[in-house]
Amino acid sequence: MWEANAARLGAGTEQRLTDNMLEIASRTRPLRRSGLAEYVYETVKDSILDGLFKPSESIPVDTLSNELGVSRQPVMDALKRLSLEGFVVILPQVGCHVREYSAREITDFFRLFAEGEALIASLIAERATNNEIAVLEEISAKIGKLQDLKEDPEVISRKYRLLNRKLHYEMRSVSQSAPLAEVVETLGDRSDFFIATAHRPLFADRLARAHSEHEEIIAAFKARDAEQASAVMKTHILHVEERIRGVFNASRVVSD
Repeated sequence: MWEANAARLGAGTEQRLTDNMLEIASRTRPLRRSGLAEYVYETVKDSILDGLFKPSESIPVDTLSNELGVSRQPVMDALKRLSLEGFVVILPQVGCHVREYSAREITDFFRLFAEGEALIASLIAERATNNEIAVLEEISAKIGKLQDLKEDPEVISRKYRLLNRKLHYEMRSVSQSAPLAEVVETLGDRSDFFIATAHRPLFADRLARAHSEHEEIIAAFKARDAEQASAVMKTHILHVEERIRGVFNASRVVSD
């Protein structure tokens, strides 16, 4: 049945995978562990976080295994792991597809995620060195330059996601709290998942606002103002939830 579901996929999905798999596989993954299983898991997860699959669309095991040059088993193992983490749903004898969440579940998640990132921000204001803050400023500057690009909104949104992910990863490292950073990093993956499954270029039209918020957060770091850093970070994360909720509500109106 897995093969039958893959065969029913249109050429569009196959082409998206072909166009994106090499780029995804070549990315530097700060948390990547060695080994084939981890490589396949991270690459399949990145394909989901890049929005290559719609929630109702079957995930083609054979296509993924062919593109990665591995057997079906590592891909299946990766999907089982992603199922346990809440990214996909596996239906025995039927197939696998991206998991769908309700608007309330998404809102609840971002309330939790905002608190975690806010705590990270307060720790950075207290602990970061000037050189570490300078690194954050460099990444933020790259995000700011995305506003000048004349590219497809989806391309700009993807570039923003990668830079934004790098910025927040560096922030978590600077917090000097490994257990907290690991937990919030996992939540960051789920945040990217909700953004991807909205299937809209959510950030192409709010780059200026997002960049401004990043700059305000970094300014609070430089001022050693933990309270301000925490407050602005929390607002920054909740703005993402507002954007996703707006897309969710708009889709409900259209379907109704």
